[in-house]
Amino acid sequence: MMQRSVQQLLRPFRTVSVAKRGFIGPPGPWGPRGSIFDELQNRVSQLERDFFRSPFVMSWRPFQQPIDNEAFRIRNPIIEEDGVNKFKLEFDVRRFKPEDVKVSTDTQERVLTIEAKYKDAESSFEYSRKVGIPEGVEPKQITAKYTSEGTLQFEAPYTEPAKPELPKEQELKIEHK
Repeated sequence: MMQRSVQQLLRPFRTVSVAKRGFIGPPGPWGPRGSIFDELQNRVSQLERDFFRSPFVMSWRPFQQPIDNEAFRIRNPIIEEDGVNKFKLEFDVRRFKPEDVKVSTDTQERVLTIEAKYKDAESSFEYSRKVGIPEGVEPKQITAKYTSEGTLQFEAPYTEPAKPELPKEQELKIEHK
Protein backbone atom coordinates (compact mmCIF):
# COMPACT_ATOMS: atom_id res chain seq x y z
CA MET A 1 0.00 0.00 0.00
CA MET A 2 2.79 2.43 0.92
CA GLN A 3 4.70 1.53 -2.24
CA ARG A 4 1.64 2.41 -4.32
CA SER A 5 1.39 5.81 -2.61
CA VAL A 6 5.05 6.55 -3.26
CA GLN A 7 4.60 5.70 -6.93
CA GLN A 8 1.57 7.96 -7.10
CA LEU A 9 3.49 10.76 -5.45
CA LEU A 10 6.36 10.41 -7.88
CA ARG A 11 4.08 10.10 -10.93
CA PRO A 12 4.81 12.95 -13.34
CA PHE A 13 2.34 15.80 -13.20
CA ARG A 14 2.08 15.88 -16.99
CA THR A 15 -0.92 13.54 -16.74
CA VAL A 16 -2.90 16.46 -15.30
CA SER A 17 -4.28 18.82 -17.91
CA VAL A 18 -2.90 22.35 -18.13
CA ALA A 19 -6.31 23.78 -17.21
CA LYS A 20 -6.39 21.67 -14.03
CA ARG A 21 -2.91 22.80 -13.03
CA GLY A 22 -4.06 26.37 -12.71
CA PHE A 23 -1.69 27.79 -15.32
CA ILE A 24 -4.35 29.79 -17.12
CA GLY A 25 -3.31 33.40 -16.77
CA PRO A 26 -0.52 34.78 -14.66
CA PRO A 27 -0.91 34.01 -10.96
CA GLY A 28 -1.08 36.97 -8.62
CA PRO A 29 1.29 37.18 -5.67
CA TRP A 30 -1.52 36.33 -3.20
CA GLY A 31 -3.90 34.65 -5.61
CA PRO A 32 -5.21 31.09 -5.51
CA ARG A 33 -2.55 28.40 -5.36
CA GLY A 34 -3.78 26.33 -8.26
CA SER A 35 -4.84 22.73 -8.17
CA ILE A 36 -1.33 21.35 -8.81
CA PHE A 37 -0.43 22.23 -5.22
CA ASP A 38 -3.69 20.81 -3.94
CA GLU A 39 -2.95 17.55 -5.76
CA LEU A 40 0.57 17.46 -4.32
CA GLN A 41 -0.79 18.15 -0.82
CA ASN A 42 -3.34 15.33 -1.19
CA ARG A 43 -0.63 12.89 -2.29
CA VAL A 44 1.68 13.84 0.59
CA SER A 45 -1.21 13.52 3.07
CA GLN A 46 -2.07 10.07 1.72
CA LEU A 47 1.58 9.04 1.97
CA GLU A 48 1.71 10.19 5.61
CA ARG A 49 -1.48 8.29 6.45
CA ASP A 50 -0.16 5.11 4.82
CA PHE A 51 3.21 5.48 6.55
CA PHE A 52 1.79 5.94 10.05
CA ARG A 53 -0.60 3.00 9.57
CA SER A 54 2.19 0.68 8.40
CA PRO A 55 3.09 -2.28 10.64
CA PHE A 56 6.64 -0.97 11.05
CA VAL A 57 5.51 2.32 12.58
CA MET A 58 2.66 0.75 14.55
CA SER A 59 5.17 -1.60 16.21
CA TRP A 60 6.83 1.43 17.83
CA ARG A 61 3.63 2.73 19.42
CA PRO A 62 4.10 0.78 22.69
CA PHE A 63 7.30 2.72 23.28
CA GLN A 64 5.44 6.01 22.95
CA GLN A 65 2.55 5.17 25.25
CA PRO A 66 4.53 4.88 28.51
CA ILE A 67 5.88 8.38 28.00
CA ASP A 68 2.33 9.75 27.74
CA ASN A 69 1.33 7.73 30.79
CA GLU A 70 4.42 8.91 32.68
CA ALA A 71 3.61 12.58 32.06
CA PHE A 72 0.06 12.06 33.38
CA ARG A 73 1.27 10.21 36.48
CA ILE A 74 3.85 12.88 37.33
CA ARG A 75 1.06 15.48 37.41
CA ASN A 76 -1.19 13.14 39.46
CA PRO A 77 1.04 11.12 41.83
CA ILE A 78 -1.57 10.58 44.58
CA ILE A 79 -3.88 7.66 43.89
CA GLU A 80 -6.44 5.70 45.87
CA GLU A 81 -5.75 1.98 46.12
CA ASP A 82 -7.88 -0.32 48.30
CA GLY A 83 -9.50 2.71 49.91
CA VAL A 84 -6.14 4.17 50.97
CA ASN A 85 -4.47 7.20 49.40
CA LYS A 86 -0.83 6.74 48.48
CA PHE A 87 1.96 8.34 46.50
CA LYS A 88 2.72 6.18 43.46
CA LEU A 89 4.87 6.88 40.41
CA GLU A 90 6.16 4.67 37.61
CA PHE A 91 8.92 5.42 35.11
CA ASP A 92 9.80 3.47 31.98
CA VAL A 93 13.54 2.72 32.21
CA ARG A 94 13.57 -0.51 30.19
CA ARG A 95 16.60 0.62 28.20
CA PHE A 96 18.73 0.53 31.35
CA LYS A 97 19.98 -2.20 33.65
CA PRO A 98 19.07 -1.78 37.33
CA GLU A 99 22.69 -0.94 38.17
CA ASP A 100 22.64 1.92 35.61
CA VAL A 101 19.79 3.68 37.44
CA LYS A 102 20.47 6.10 40.32
CA VAL A 103 17.70 7.47 42.55
CA SER A 104 17.90 10.12 45.27
CA THR A 105 15.63 12.36 47.30
CA ASP A 106 16.31 15.86 48.53
CA THR A 107 14.31 16.16 51.75
CA GLN A 108 14.82 19.92 52.06
CA GLU A 109 13.76 20.74 48.49
CA ARG A 110 11.26 17.83 48.42
CA VAL A 111 12.51 16.52 45.07
CA LEU A 112 12.83 12.95 43.81
CA THR A 113 15.62 12.56 41.21
CA ILE A 114 15.94 9.66 38.78
CA GLU A 115 19.02 9.40 36.56
CA ALA A 116 20.14 6.60 34.27
CA LYS A 117 23.06 6.36 31.86
CA TYR A 118 24.08 3.65 29.45
CA LYS A 119 26.99 3.72 27.04
CA ASP A 120 28.62 1.14 24.81
CA ALA A 121 30.74 1.25 21.66
CA GLU A 122 27.76 1.93 19.38
CA SER A 123 25.29 4.01 21.37
CA SER A 124 24.55 5.86 24.55
CA PHE A 125 21.33 6.71 26.37
CA GLU A 126 20.58 9.09 29.21
CA TYR A 127 17.42 9.51 31.25
CA SER A 128 16.78 12.15 33.88
CA ARG A 129 13.65 13.17 35.79
CA LYS A 130 13.12 15.45 38.76
CA VAL A 131 9.74 15.24 40.41
CA GLY A 132 8.41 17.33 43.26
CA ILE A 133 7.35 15.31 46.30
CA PRO A 134 3.88 16.50 47.35
CA GLU A 135 3.05 17.71 50.84
CA GLY A 136 1.68 14.78 52.81
CA VAL A 137 4.42 12.40 51.63
CA GLU A 138 7.46 11.83 53.82
CA PRO A 139 10.52 11.57 51.49
CA LYS A 140 12.21 9.04 53.80
CA GLN A 141 9.25 6.65 53.42
CA ILE A 142 9.46 6.42 49.61
CA THR A 143 10.34 2.94 48.39
CA ALA A 144 11.74 2.13 44.92
CA LYS A 145 11.32 -1.10 42.97
CA TYR A 146 12.72 -2.08 39.55
CA THR A 147 10.34 -4.56 37.87
CA SER A 148 11.19 -7.29 35.36
CA GLU A 149 9.37 -5.23 32.67
CA GLY A 150 11.84 -2.36 33.13
CA THR A 151 9.55 -0.11 35.14
CA LEU A 152 10.84 1.84 38.12
CA GLN A 153 8.06 2.11 40.72
CA PHE A 154 7.93 4.44 43.69
CA GLU A 155 5.43 4.20 46.55
CA ALA A 156 4.91 5.93 49.87
CA PRO A 157 2.05 6.47 52.31
CA TYR A 158 0.13 9.70 51.87
CA THR A 159 -1.60 11.65 54.60
CA GLU A 160 -3.70 14.65 53.82
CA PRO A 161 -1.71 17.70 54.95
CA ALA A 162 -3.33 19.90 57.57
CA LYS A 163 -5.03 22.87 56.01
CA PRO A 164 -4.74 26.19 57.82
CA GLU A 165 -8.08 27.44 59.05
CA LEU A 166 -9.16 30.64 57.40
CA PRO A 167 -11.82 32.90 58.85
CA LYS A 168 -15.12 32.25 57.17
CA GLU A 169 -16.11 35.87 56.87
CA GLN A 170 -14.27 39.04 57.55
CA GLU A 171 -15.69 42.50 57.39
CA LEU A 172 -13.51 45.12 55.74
CA LYS A 173 -13.70 48.75 56.69
CA ILE A 174 -14.28 51.17 53.88
CA GLU A 175 -12.23 54.31 53.96
CA HIS A 176 -14.12 57.42 52.85
CA LYS A 177 -12.31 60.44 51.43
